[in-house]
Amino acid sequence: MKKSRMGFIVGALALLLVTTGCSSLVDGKWAVKVNDKSILVKDYDARVAEAQKVYEKQGMKFDTDQGKQALSQIKSQLLDRMIEGELIAQEVKNLGLDPKDKKVTEQEDTIKKNMGDEATFQDTLKQQGMTEPELRNFLAVYEKITGDIKVSDADIKSFYDKNVSYYSQPESVKARHILVKTEDEAKAIIAQLDAGADFEQLAKEKSIEPGAKDTGGDLGTFTRGKMVPEFEEAAFAQAVGTYSKTPVKTEFGYHVIKVEAHTPASTPDYDKVKDQVAQDALNQAKDTKFQTYFDDLRKKAKIEYSQGYKPAT
Repeated sequence: MKKSRMGFIVGALALLLVTTGCSSLVDGKWAVKVNDKSILVKDYDARVAEAQKVYEKQGMKFDTDQGKQALSQIKSQLLDRMIEGELIAQEVKNLGLDPKDKKVTEQEDTIKKNMGDEATFQDTLKQQGMTEPELRNFLAVYEKITGDIKVSDADIKSFYDKNVSYYSQPESVKARHILVKTEDEAKAIIAQLDAGADFEQLAKEKSIEPGAKDTGGDLGTFTRGKMVPEFEEAAFAQAVGTYSKTPVKTEFGYHVIKVEAHTPASTPDYDKVKDQVAQDALNQAKDTKFQTYFDDLRKKAKIEYSQGYKPAT
């Protein structure tokens, strides 16, 4: 189910788009002031350096032209998130919230669990330019602003009707293929299959597809729109357990296709997915309220940039 910006923060930290803060130190050169509270250059630089290390560990190289452009975007995003994080930190104080509240720590534990392990969680925090206290700040404010949100049965059903495709199973096919360069080669393979040859073995021996020697031409399960049109049309029209009787030409060459399974599209009974739909509808309602609240908070904030740090408009 597609998640909106704030809901996904709670469910999957990897797509977190807000919440970062700054050091409590007040000395030193500042990059930005948020309601007269400074975000120091040294704190900002430290956040960028930590995020950069995580990206590099994932294989990104910042010494290339593409890498330099990406680093510029990352730096801009991190500074913006630090501004938003400072706003959140100020709201925690203004609202008298406790970031160590049980509900907050439970949500943080859920996020850690969803991340898989502590190392991944910590790397994701660094990549987003965050600390655990800053994450708890966001969760505390989010809970305060959205805690009273409820959805009715009518709301849930309406949400389902608008998003039914997310809960549906699309039509799919499981297939193998043998790819060769010419039509005559494909016809010769079909003749061998007619004579009783094993499809998987022929794929390992004859197919020019990279990896076919290991997979036996296995393409796994795919839905419409995943393959080139000519291949898709043939595969979805073919009976389960059969192979192509004539070669299928595409931009890659000539294919002999074997269909191993064909699953029709299906839409689950509403009652069977109602609990999940209810949670999704609730998340969206919460996200909408919080986004409106946060946008207003940002709009009213006094934000002052030091020379060289103001983003391009």
